[in-house]
Formats: sequence, structure tokens, C-alpha cells
Amino acid sequence: MDAKPTMPPWNMQPELILLARMRQGDEEAFVALYRLHKDAVYRFALLRTGSSAQAADVTQETFLHLMTRPEQYDPSRGSIAAWLCGVARNLARRESAGREDATDPDELADDATTAPQLVDPVTPAEKLIADETAEQVRVALAAVAPHYRDVLILCELSELTYAEAAQVCGIDIGTVRSRLSRARAQLADRLARMGLMHGPGRVKEAS
Repeated sequence: MDAKPTMPPWNMQPELILLARMRQGDEEAFVALYRLHKDAVYRFALLRTGSSAQAADVTQETFLHLMTRPEQYDPSRGSIAAWLCGVARNLARRESAGREDATDPDELADDATTAPQLVDPVTPAEKLIADETAEQVRVALAAVAPHYRDVLILCELSELTYAEAAQVCGIDIGTVRSRLSRARAQLADRLARMGLMHGPGRVKEAS
């Protein structure tokens, strides 16, 4: 017996209607989708690249991709937000080509080895990340390994689910959890070196 196709969640239906209208040439539907997601895509690109100019370019190209290749989106695999973040991630990686090729293979090999119970489940920079466009946070994030930075931005700043982050990054959920733990640790270490952390997992209060 053939398996039934996976149906998208009910709360995705309004966006799918907009997408269908856009594919039929409705410009207002595209504008509506753009307004819904432009801020999240720009924020992701800004934190991923560390450059407002590059983030603007990535955002523009992401929505150009949506306009010209909407058939690439598969609603059975996740939300439009997750798909757009995936497009933005690929574009951001292209913008950063050459600077991210030196990933430590030992780090990737250790992706699934972090014991979740040993890692603080709350981001230590929670208060600072609330103002994610602050230069201090961008500098700290830039020091986090790119493959860890992706899941941190996707899960904690773009509020994607682990499943959606796994889809965007092409990894399994267990690896998302492991990379997120390592990302938090690297970010906390960087913030401490910048004098923005006051003890393990504690953000230094503004004076």
C-alpha cells in the first residue's frame, strides 16, 4: 500500500496560497511573502556574514530566487521560512567562499559526541543576542566556526525548529543539537574574551 503524501501544517496554508498566487503572476502575493520574511532573512544573512552590505545583497538575491524559482520549494519538507533561510545560507557561503574552507575536520568528527547533559541548555549570551544587530554580537558570532554558527542563528535567532535547521544544513537532528551545544560554548568563550561575560554563562551587566 502506497504511503500517503505528507501534508503541510495548517498554519502554512495561507503562505502556500500566497505562493500559488505568486506563481500565477500575482505581484501582490510576492510582496506579501517578501514583507513576511524579509526581516528574518536579512537578520540571518547579517549574522551569518557579519556585513550589512553583504546581508543586503544576500537578502535581495534570496527573494530573487523565490521569484524566479518558486518550484524548488517543497512544502512537505518544511516551511517557506526554512527554505528561504536555506537559500540565504547557500548565498552567504558563496559570498564567504575561501574564508570558510579551513574548517577543522576534528570538529566535524566530534559533531555527535557532545553529551547534552553537560551543556547549559540556555544560551549564555541570551541578553546580548536580544539585540542581535549589535556590533559586539556580530564580532563574537564571526569567531564561531561557520557550521556551528549556522545552527545557532537558525535555532536561536531565526527560531526555526531543530528539524527545520537540519533541513537547511543537510544534517540530522542529533547533529543539530550537538552543533548548537558547541556553538553556545564557542560564543560564550568569545564573549568572555571580549569582556562581555561575567563568569560561566553569565552576561556582564551594563554599567
